[in-house]
Amino acid sequence: MKKIVAAASAVGAVLSAQAMGRAYSPTPDHARTRKWYESLSKPSYTPPGPVFGIVWTVLDALIGYAGYRLIQAPPSKARRIALWAWALSIAGIAGFPYVAFRERKLGGALGVSLGLIGTTGVAIGTASHVDKRAAWAGMPLLSWLLFATFLQEEIWRLNPEKEG
Repeated sequence: MKKIVAAASAVGAVLSAQAMGRAYSPTPDHARTRKWYESLSKPSYTPPGPVFGIVWTVLDALIGYAGYRLIQAPPSKARRIALWAWALSIAGIAGFPYVAFRERKLGGALGVSLGLIGTTGVAIGTASHVDKRAAWAGMPLLSWLLFATFLQEEIWRLNPEKEG
């Protein structure tokens, strides 16, 4: 596959996921969602809002890079599995805001987070047999997901009455 098509495919997938997720996120564009999110009890280690934007900008670049590297790799069973897991991770990234903020299902969002850890782990593990750089590019996402899942569990635990 030509490099430009591979890059456009990987970046397009990541940008599409973020655009779908943004439709439900607690941004200034979504005042009711933001008000609900701000009303939730959160642990003291919850990052301030702008940190999420910064982190996801970096993660998106790395996710796109990993996808590009996997698309460019020679065909193999490991590549196919890594690409499927990468795509499932992107779907989970798109789906989390819908479950957490649109549906206000804090426990369901925890389930999505756990699923993301699984798919991202599979993507990294199989990518390590295909393209080491793609695998390494996934490590920050996995690290963030571990933290974010712990955070989501605490938010769910602290807010049983706010579950949609």
